[in-house]
Amino acid sequence: MADQPDESNMPHKPQFASAPGQARKTATVEDSLAAAEELKPMVGKARRIARERRAALAKYGKMALPPEER
Repeated sequence: MADQPDESNMPHKPQFASAPGQARKTATVEDSLAAAEELKPMVGKARRIARERRAALAKYGKMALPPEER
């Protein structure tokens, strides 16, 4: 690990030609925490929907699902 050069000041270079927007290096702790804070309300909503869906499936079976998801 100590042999690797510091890439923090180098311009972005995509790792794969098929994914030019892919980040080359990891996000900082501050960036990660900001993203987690932004996404937190969506996680709660997704968990609530999943819980309601599981309850409906347990009560009514697969007929509780919309026709396109059966």
